[in-house]
Amino acid sequence: MSDDTKITVTKLIVDGANWVTYHDRMFWAVDSCGLSDHLTSSTMTQTYQDAGNVGILMPQMQWHLDQAVVKQLIGSSVPDTVFNAIKTGTTAKDVWDALKKLYEGRTTLILVDLQRRLQTTHCAKEDNVCEHFDRLADLHQQLAAMGKTVPDNEYASILMGLLLSSYQATLSAISIAAEISGTTPTPAIVSV
Repeated sequence: MSDDTKITVTKLIVDGANWVTYHDRMFWAVDSCGLSDHLTSSTMTQTYQDAGNVGILMPQMQWHLDQAVVKQLIGSSVPDTVFNAIKTGTTAKDVWDALKKLYEGRTTLILVDLQRRLQTTHCAKEDNVCEHFDRLADLHQQLAAMGKTVPDNEYASILMGLLLSSYQATLSAISIAAEISGTTPTPAIVSV
């Protein structure tokens, strides 16, 4: 791969906290080079056969070279301990499958931790309330990326419940306005 087509992927964190984002970014990175077949197939695909010779490379040779590129991309984006656990894979698909096996089982624990943090991260007196809402929004987005959606009314309640008691008058005004209008508070209204 030449320098003008060099791609990078955010490193996978050992505990898998960024697994979902890493997984999606890896797919995008590999797909941007037209190499996504290597994550799903252990043998040369029809696409390679249909492409025919590329320069002096026959399809099977091109397949093997692209296998090495994908394996290198995965290997360079994981911690050493993870690399040692997945490096025995013969094909890029083998390596990718071994990596998925290591981290997809951890998704439930990560999901539970994110939900707990979303529901218990209180705004301290010394905290900037806007930064507090940004932290909660980040947790909310991470959950959504993992397929766990928190309905707006529940998220608005979480936002309201994690504010200091000094915001009680503002929260009461929001609640009263919502009741009068026959609606429920939205996250956008609470975080204004």
